[in-house]
Amino acid sequence: MWKITNYALKSFRDAGFEIGDTESPIIPLYVRDTDKTFEVTKLAFDEGVFINPVIPPACAPQDTLVRFALMATHTKEQVDFAIEKLIKCFKQLDLLK
Repeated sequence: MWKITNYALKSFRDAGFEIGDTESPIIPLYVRDTDKTFEVTKLAFDEGVFINPVIPPACAPQDTLVRFALMATHTKEQVDFAIEKLIKCFKQLDLLK
Protein backbone atom coordinates (compact mmCIF):
# COMPACT_ATOMS: atom_id res chain seq x y z
CA MET A 1 0.00 0.00 0.00
CA TRP A 2 2.73 2.48 0.92
CA LYS A 3 4.70 1.85 -2.24
CA ILE A 4 1.78 2.87 -4.48
CA THR A 5 0.84 5.72 -2.12
CA ASN A 6 4.35 7.19 -2.19
CA TYR A 7 4.45 6.78 -5.97
CA ALA A 8 1.14 8.65 -6.35
CA LEU A 9 2.15 11.41 -3.92
CA LYS A 10 5.40 12.02 -5.80
CA SER A 11 3.60 11.93 -9.16
CA PHE A 12 0.98 14.47 -8.07
CA ARG A 13 3.64 16.78 -6.63
CA ASP A 14 5.83 16.46 -9.73
CA ALA A 15 2.82 17.35 -11.91
CA GLY A 16 2.24 20.54 -9.90
CA PHE A 17 -0.87 19.58 -7.92
CA GLU A 18 -1.36 21.26 -4.56
CA ILE A 19 -1.69 18.36 -2.11
CA GLY A 20 -0.25 19.80 1.09
CA ASP A 21 1.92 17.72 3.40
CA THR A 22 -0.24 14.62 3.26
CA GLU A 23 1.23 11.13 3.46
CA SER A 24 -2.16 9.40 3.30
CA PRO A 25 -3.47 7.12 0.54
CA ILE A 26 -6.48 9.46 0.45
CA ILE A 27 -4.84 12.36 -1.37
CA PRO A 28 -6.35 15.87 -1.28
CA LEU A 29 -6.14 17.80 -4.54
CA TYR A 30 -6.88 21.41 -3.63
CA VAL A 31 -9.17 23.34 -5.96
CA ARG A 32 -10.07 26.33 -3.71
CA ASP A 33 -13.27 27.15 -5.64
CA THR A 34 -16.62 25.48 -4.96
CA ASP A 35 -17.95 25.64 -8.53
CA LYS A 36 -14.71 24.38 -10.03
CA THR A 37 -14.61 21.58 -7.47
CA PHE A 38 -17.87 20.25 -8.90
CA GLU A 39 -16.74 20.90 -12.47
CA VAL A 40 -13.46 19.00 -12.10
CA THR A 41 -15.29 16.13 -10.40
CA LYS A 42 -17.61 15.82 -13.42
CA LEU A 43 -14.79 16.16 -15.95
CA ALA A 44 -12.77 13.47 -14.18
CA PHE A 45 -15.78 11.14 -14.05
CA ASP A 46 -16.28 11.62 -17.79
CA GLU A 47 -12.61 10.63 -18.26
CA GLY A 48 -13.05 7.48 -16.16
CA VAL A 49 -11.62 8.74 -12.86
CA PHE A 50 -13.70 8.87 -9.68
CA ILE A 51 -12.82 11.59 -7.16
CA ASN A 52 -14.84 12.88 -4.21
CA PRO A 53 -15.60 16.62 -3.90
CA VAL A 54 -15.18 18.28 -0.50
CA ILE A 55 -17.01 21.60 -0.17
CA PRO A 56 -18.49 23.74 2.62
CA PRO A 57 -19.60 23.04 5.28
CA ALA A 58 -17.10 20.14 5.30
CA CYS A 59 -14.31 22.68 4.73
CA ALA A 60 -13.80 26.42 4.52
CA PRO A 61 -14.83 27.97 1.16
CA GLN A 62 -11.20 28.70 0.31
CA ASP A 63 -10.15 25.11 1.03
CA THR A 64 -12.36 23.12 -1.35
CA LEU A 65 -10.74 20.04 -2.77
CA VAL A 66 -11.27 16.65 -4.32
CA ARG A 67 -10.08 13.42 -2.75
CA PHE A 68 -8.18 10.82 -4.76
CA ALA A 69 -8.45 7.54 -2.86
CA LEU A 70 -5.99 4.71 -3.37
CA MET A 71 -6.36 1.05 -2.53
CA ALA A 72 -3.60 -1.54 -2.14
CA THR A 73 -4.82 -3.20 -5.34
CA HIS A 74 -4.21 -0.14 -7.54
CA THR A 75 -1.36 -0.57 -10.00
CA LYS A 76 1.22 1.95 -11.14
CA GLU A 77 -0.45 1.90 -14.56
CA GLN A 78 -3.83 2.75 -13.05
CA VAL A 79 -2.32 5.61 -11.05
CA ASP A 80 -0.53 6.92 -14.15
CA PHE A 81 -3.81 6.77 -16.12
CA ALA A 82 -5.69 8.65 -13.40
CA ILE A 83 -3.04 11.33 -12.98
CA GLU A 84 -2.84 11.87 -16.74
CA LYS A 85 -6.61 12.36 -16.88
CA LEU A 86 -6.62 14.62 -13.81
CA ILE A 87 -3.87 16.79 -15.30
CA LYS A 88 -6.10 17.22 -18.38
CA CYS A 89 -9.16 18.08 -16.27
CA PHE A 90 -7.37 20.49 -13.95
CA LYS A 91 -5.71 22.27 -16.90
CA GLN A 92 -9.06 22.58 -18.67
CA LEU A 93 -10.29 24.65 -15.70
CA ASP A 94 -7.00 26.58 -15.30
CA LEU A 95 -6.36 24.88 -11.97
CA LEU A 96 -2.96 23.58 -13.05
CA LYS A 97 -0.34 25.27 -15.17
